[in-house]
Amino acid sequence: MDSAGVDSPVTLIIKAPNQKYEDQTINCFLNWTVERLKSHISNVYPSRPVSDRDAAWPPFPSGETVSAAE
Repeated sequence: MDSAGVDSPVTLIIKAPNQKYEDQTINCFLNWTVERLKSHISNVYPSRPVSDRDAAWPPFPSGETVSAAE
């Protein structure tokens, strides 16, 4: 990947299959690690999922998923 693109913004949409929460839009960057993204999600997502480095992904207890915004 071109180094100029790694700090480009990316928008992710987290969808809860049970619709307990509305779809959540998460703004991040291509150069973020998974650990950084999980930490950010744990701070901004309504259920405050645990950002455990060793936990299985996704860290959402009710099956929410993450997808890239189109």
